[in-house]
Amino acid sequence: MPLSPTPSEERHFAGGGEMGELVRSLDWSQTPLGPSRDWPISLKTMVGVVLNNRFPMLMWWGPEMIQIYNDAYRPVLGHKHPGSLGAPGQEVWKEIWDVVGPMARGVLEGAPATWNENLPLFINSRGFMEETFHTFSYSPVPDERGGVGGVLVTVRETTEEVQHDRQLRMLRDLAARSADAKSPEQASRVVLDVLGANDLDLPFALLYLLGEDGLTAHRVGSTLLPENTLSALPLKQSLTDAGDAGWPFAQATDTGEAVIMKDLPRRLGALPGGRWNSPPTLAVVRALARPGQTRPHGFLVGGVSPRRLLDARYHTFFQLTAEQVASTLSNARAYEEERQRAEALAALDRAKTAFFSNISHELRTPLTLLLGPTEDALASPARALQGDALDIVHRNGVRLRKLVNMLLDFARIEAGRVEAAYEPTDLSTLTAGLASAFRSAVERAGLVLDVDCPPLPEPVWVDHEMWEKIVLNLLSNALKFTFTGSITVAQGFHDGHAELRVTDTGTGIPPHELPRLFERFHRIQNARARSHEGSGIGLALVHELVRLHGGTLTVRSEVDRGTTFTVRIPAGFAHLPREQVTSARHHRAPLAGADPYVRDALGWLPGSSPALGEDGAPATRVDTSALGPVERSRILLADDNADMRDYVGRLLGTTWTVEAVADGEAALQAALARPPDLILTDVMMPRLDGFGLLQALRADERTRHVPVILLSARAGEEAQEEGLNAGADDYLVKPFSTRELLARVTAQITRSRLRTLEAAHSERLARIFQHAPVGIAILRGPTHVYEFANQNYLRLIAHRDVMGKGIREALPDLAHQGIYELLDGVYTTGEPFIGRSVRVVFNHAPDHAQEIFFDFVYQPMSDARGQVEAIVVVVFDVTELATARREAEAANRAKDEFLAMLGHELRNPLAPILTALQLMRLRGDTAAERERTLIERQVTHLVRMVDDLLDVSRVTRGKVTLKRERTTLTDVLAKAIEQTSPLIEQRQHMLEVDLPEHGTDLDGDPTRLAQVFANLLTNAAKYTEPGGFIAVTGSREGQELVVSVRDTGVGVAPEMMPRVFDLFVQEHQALDRSQGGLGLGLAIAKSLVTLHEGSISAQSAGRGRGSTFTVRLPALEARVPAALPAPQPGALTPQEPVAVGARVLIVDDNKDAADVLSESLAFLGCDTRVAYDGPSGLEAAKGFRPEIALLDIGLPVMDGYELARLLRQQEEPRAMKLVAVTGYGQESDRLRSKAAGFDAHLVKPLHFETLETLLKDLTGA
Repeated sequence: MPLSPTPSEERHFAGGGEMGELVRSLDWSQTPLGPSRDWPISLKTMVGVVLNNRFPMLMWWGPEMIQIYNDAYRPVLGHKHPGSLGAPGQEVWKEIWDVVGPMARGVLEGAPATWNENLPLFINSRGFMEETFHTFSYSPVPDERGGVGGVLVTVRETTEEVQHDRQLRMLRDLAARSADAKSPEQASRVVLDVLGANDLDLPFALLYLLGEDGLTAHRVGSTLLPENTLSALPLKQSLTDAGDAGWPFAQATDTGEAVIMKDLPRRLGALPGGRWNSPPTLAVVRALARPGQTRPHGFLVGGVSPRRLLDARYHTFFQLTAEQVASTLSNARAYEEERQRAEALAALDRAKTAFFSNISHELRTPLTLLLGPTEDALASPARALQGDALDIVHRNGVRLRKLVNMLLDFARIEAGRVEAAYEPTDLSTLTAGLASAFRSAVERAGLVLDVDCPPLPEPVWVDHEMWEKIVLNLLSNALKFTFTGSITVAQGFHDGHAELRVTDTGTGIPPHELPRLFERFHRIQNARARSHEGSGIGLALVHELVRLHGGTLTVRSEVDRGTTFTVRIPAGFAHLPREQVTSARHHRAPLAGADPYVRDALGWLPGSSPALGEDGAPATRVDTSALGPVERSRILLADDNADMRDYVGRLLGTTWTVEAVADGEAALQAALARPPDLILTDVMMPRLDGFGLLQALRADERTRHVPVILLSARAGEEAQEEGLNAGADDYLVKPFSTRELLARVTAQITRSRLRTLEAAHSERLARIFQHAPVGIAILRGPTHVYEFANQNYLRLIAHRDVMGKGIREALPDLAHQGIYELLDGVYTTGEPFIGRSVRVVFNHAPDHAQEIFFDFVYQPMSDARGQVEAIVVVVFDVTELATARREAEAANRAKDEFLAMLGHELRNPLAPILTALQLMRLRGDTAAERERTLIERQVTHLVRMVDDLLDVSRVTRGKVTLKRERTTLTDVLAKAIEQTSPLIEQRQHMLEVDLPEHGTDLDGDPTRLAQVFANLLTNAAKYTEPGGFIAVTGSREGQELVVSVRDTGVGVAPEMMPRVFDLFVQEHQALDRSQGGLGLGLAIAKSLVTLHEGSISAQSAGRGRGSTFTVRLPALEARVPAALPAPQPGALTPQEPVAVGARVLIVDDNKDAADVLSESLAFLGCDTRVAYDGPSGLEAAKGFRPEIALLDIGLPVMDGYELARLLRQQEEPRAMKLVAVTGYGQESDRLRSKAAGFDAHLVKPLHFETLETLLKDLTGA
């Protein structure tokens, strides 16, 4: 029994509401906690905290985890309260203890506090396992011993939030995906997809939609139900049927509320448990309401989760789901209805367009045949219609009236303004008479007409004119589509109805066309018929006329077997408008209204036109002489209208030969059998229309280029553009005049003849191109499409398939080689391009690249307006020539490199020899003076030959760069004479110079021009016997300076004159080659003169009669020349050196050259140090500190360039002057020396005077 609380307990357990009373009144001695008075202070304190907290809190205390909680936590327990107070937690929450127990036990045993958010827990607090979600924390509660005495649980149930978010997400997905639904079927799939994804709230769902009757619900889908369950449910259910297997759809519709189904297991059997492992036992049925409608879209049956209570919140979810599904269906239906309306309008618009196109044809054809003969008659002298032309006009006037009357009848029926007169009629007699009117036409077509119209038991009330149109339209239709067999007209009386059957054995009607057969404006496309003529409202008019009689019109047909139309008219007149019923009988001849129909039918038959005469002459002749002489060409005329064929055929027959056919199929066969010069065809024809004919003609090589003129009733730019785009050459709109027709035909035939001539010319040209010995191709348009390529061209590109392709597509491996850009440039500018030895790489296979060299020409072709339309490519394979040229160039480079190396190697040993001789001369040593002079002369000659070798190498490679300046012929010749005077004096020649005093200015390189004349003077001195005569004369002739060098020497043999300026060519000499030389002087002279835009020539009267060499150079304006210095004798006399007194470092790996050069510099007062390699030179420079360093380039260990850079890096680098001393003297060698930091570049062998001058310049002495 409960004990009274002590004062301490009163203080700790005060307040706490209902749970406070329970805690105070409970006999805790019966629990593992014992009497409350014995509880530790920590427990008592925490109990007071829990009881007085408004947040849901629970405390487990002690090893048994005895449970104490507050009022806010009590709803979580449900029916577990109040028995759970003081009970162990494991007993209270045994269904979830496997989840929460380990977490709580861990905290009790010292683990850190834990936290969980929205943890799903299935608890049994309301008599079933319910889906709940909680956010809670487990916190340790300390006891007096410093340990953990219990676990404090703060908890908040989040079940409503989690379920609400889940349901809202489903509704949001359904709304978002509804936009994709364009029909009820698509909407149903979207709904079922979305609902099926939320099996937690909807274990299953069934969707039913009402049919068009609004009374039957059809199951369109389900979610999460097995097939055996679905098979037990009917696919459709009446709203009034709610039997054992049915759903309460009527109740849901009437109440507009949810209907709860509590007997699911009985209705559906065993259902799957789903994720809950428990099948649903309840379902909710809701109507899917349509705004403003009493009948809903359908119904939604949704299973109720076995883990939820079907409360108001769950009902709201079902209501929102049903509303969203209904909205999805409404939007989809609205879209579909709008689409259907748009399609219906589009179909009506297409039908109207087709109707107006057809009716335009039907109206314009008779108009053409009315206006054409009339205009011809007005142009004739008699100004009158006669004979066949009058018949044509009358027939087509009647036909036009019939068409207009039919249109007016249909318009009156549509407007409801028909004025009928229904009267009792002997229908058998009337029908038989109308049928008999067609007999001649039917039999002429090779058919049999059977008429079976026995007397009817009573008169039938009909409007005679309407009945005539009914019968005549059906007969006309039968004849139009029947080619073999028979037509049967039968009449009878059955079940109070007069019945008319028109049966044929014709082409029949495809099944898919039967539902639309009586629609206005509807025509069966590509149907085989005798004529394409017709308005498309004939059967629709018959259907309306039968309807006005209160009757029905039905059709039964089988393709290629025939068709039967059945008309049923009720007997009596009770079904007719009383005001339109009359008892008077009109005795009107039945053939009165049949004539237009019969005439039209006869026009469909071949050879039936009454307009054809014997002579084939037109009723009205037109003078075509103004159109120019045209050969009698053949024209193929295709038109299904006999009058039009006859009329146009007669018009054209005076000038051309005309073959006329009745349809496109016949025209195609005639054209392929014997291609005409022109085809004139109607657009609308049976079997094969004009566009189909045109397509077939263009697809066949035999008729591809035959000109075609389309005749059409469709006017306007759009119709004309359609015809021309289809491949027609011209488009003529009915009605047309005679002159217009003749002019168009003449123009097309003339163009055709010109095209034929052009084609023949092109073919001849193609044959020429095809057999040309070079590759030829024609590239058309801005994308360079291959129009032609001969076999030689195809061979060059490995026979690729290029025709009809642009060059970028056909030859993609030409990319990034400049070819495309060259073609684009030629096409844009219209300027031709010539390529020489252009390298092209073809990738014929992934691992096979072929290099070819081409010479080619890109020649633009222009049209009449001067615009480039194509490029002719002419290409030669010059790979072998280019390869040979490359090999020759490589050999030439090797030769030049060899000459440069040879010059260097020759100059190296010559340098010390020449320097030693000069040193001997400086010393004034007279011993062996004759021998020394001979050696010096021969060494000088050898140096000159080396210089000539290097010069010719530079000239032949184009490496000579002229340093042009304004100079005079006087100065140039003075330098040349100065250079050659030792040789002239040595051979004791007399030199005579005669130059003008003024006007010898020129623009040139003085050094190279002096070399030219020095070579000529040397040549004259060498080949003239000692004591000879040499004359140099100059003059100005217009804008040229002319210099002649004449001698009395050995002359030139006539056979040598053409080769006198060639390399290495000399006049034949004795074996001792007394004159020496390499035969390079004249070749060098000619090359240098050519570089100066001048010329050089040679004349000789023959051997022993001397030679004259004449040089012509461009002149500048006159200037007074300097006096020409007299030749100075060139004796070897000692000269007194001028002291320089500089410190000079000499580095050369040629010990003789270095030592001799050091001795020579000593005569100039220089202090020298000699090193024989680069490192030694560096070491000597450190202590010697030279002012000038003479460095050989070809040094061992490190070359002269590297040595120069290292010397420059030492102290005071600019104080030392560096001079390169080498056997390499080309311009590139000089530039490289300058880049390496050298101040001067000297070429071996060194001349003492040159070295002395350079040292003075470098030291400023």
